[in-house]
Amino acid sequence: MRRIIGIQLHHSVNLDDASRYGVNMLSALEGALKRTGDPEIQALIDQLQPLVRQIGVARTAAGLRLQLHHRDPDFKRYVDGELPWPDELEEGFVPRCTCGDRCLFHDVGRGTQDDCNCDRVCGQHGEAEAA
Repeated sequence: MRRIIGIQLHHSVNLDDASRYGVNMLSALEGALKRTGDPEIQALIDQLQPLVRQIGVARTAAGLRLQLHHRDPDFKRYVDGELPWPDELEEGFVPRCTCGDRCLFHDVGRGTQDDCNCDRVCGQHGEAEAA
């Protein structure tokens, strides 16, 4: 059986993770400070707070750019991994492998004939592994 169709994530997802992990780290350090009163822990908190704020700003900016990409006629191709996101590096981009994708129309029973990807050639492997 073929895998479920995947997507190419935008880097805003990575920044979401970084923001969440940074906030969790701050919370843990604040808990440790509350229990110990250790000035070294306070120093770590003081160093981390501005970084977490900067990550939040970067995350918000990336999220706004992602929203703008929704209007781009190639948006589906970005999500499908055929093209790199416009605000990400093209160098080193490898199209997402679609060899194992299931067809929404034939395999899953959703969508219309327009959603059929049975004859789609894999952007990573070409015709060689498409069958």
